[in-house]
Amino acid sequence: MKLKTILFLIILSFFSSCNSLSKPQSEEFSFILAADWRDKSLERFHSNEYLLGALNAINKIGKGAFMLSPGDVEPASASASLIAKVLGDNYTWYPVVGNHELEDPETMVFLRELNKNGNSLPNVVNKGPEGCEETTYSFDYGDFHFVILNEYFDGKSDMGTDGNIVDELLIWLDNDLAITNKKHIIISGHEPIIPMPDMNNGRRRHVGDSLDQYPKESFKFYQIMMKYNVLAYLNGHTHNTSYAKINGIWQIDCGHARGVEVLYPNLAYQNIKSIFNQVNNSDSFENTLFKIYNTDSYRIKKTLYYMNLTNNISYKKLNDELGFEKLKEFYTNADQLNDQERKKYFSTFWKNVSPTKSTFMKFRVFKEKVLIDIYRNDAKGGEYNLEKTLDLNLL
Repeated sequence: MKLKTILFLIILSFFSSCNSLSKPQSEEFSFILAADWRDKSLERFHSNEYLLGALNAINKIGKGAFMLSPGDVEPASASASLIAKVLGDNYTWYPVVGNHELEDPETMVFLRELNKNGNSLPNVVNKGPEGCEETTYSFDYGDFHFVILNEYFDGKSDMGTDGNIVDELLIWLDNDLAITNKKHIIISGHEPIIPMPDMNNGRRRHVGDSLDQYPKESFKFYQIMMKYNVLAYLNGHTHNTSYAKINGIWQIDCGHARGVEVLYPNLAYQNIKSIFNQVNNSDSFENTLFKIYNTDSYRIKKTLYYMNLTNNISYKKLNDELGFEKLKEFYTNADQLNDQERKKYFSTFWKNVSPTKSTFMKFRVFKEKVLIDIYRNDAKGGEYNLEKTLDLNLL
């Protein structure tokens, strides 16, 4: 009996050990990576086709401890308000300066005030160099040290370059990383070191005018990251979602979270139709349509161009007079067609453009790994679904 008892206990111990090994690790913390939504935080875009749809999806799957946004989130005050409305007043948001922030002085003022004196944001441990104290900084969370870089700092002004890692910024970074005692390091800036193609449609943008525009500086930046065994560099700018491990360091591009990247014809038509159904009949058709055109002329011209309605004139060069006339033509034609005919009329657009899916990422941090859940929509304003999970081993 004793022998049987011993054997039973050994077998029981073996299975208990197996169960213990197979038990999933508990999550340490999580955070969201999302950027490049630009003006889609404004009230006129408060529908699920735009940024609001991404924020609602984030709220549904779990918002984590904070959101990190690698640039182009202007106007930042509107973005902060919408994030607070959906994800809560006390939700922490770490925005990064992007190239379009430089075009919006009010956004730069807001970002400086958000981290006033270089230490107003939660968990900040090191403010940036002189002239960039509030828009470059580092913060700690768990076993991780995060660095936020303003790549538009020229050594004096926090909005002085076209995207570069100047020596003053590099020296600050070296000193910052030298004193951290955290196990893992993540750095975030707006522009990629090497622009990569989108993981779905293969589109590639900003080649030669990202950090690769300054190869000597970007090489020194990479050397610093290798010196301190940086886990990942997180960026935006390209609107393409990509990931690659380059010389041991992950470059993660979070793409854009603006929802609909381009104004597709059906949405443009429905928006105009809806406004006409609501406006005072005393206002003329042309006046109403002109007001609509003025609120979003750039995207409207882009839509008209991809429908072959601009006489082959690029939307970047199309003047407003012709743009407005072509919008009248577009709406009048579409309004006279039935649903099937209208769909055929709009099909030209889809033959000429391949929009990139809107994206956000959720980083789930464990003791031995980081899992990155990549959520994307259908590029037409639809729901977000988990498309891929990337595993970053910490061992």
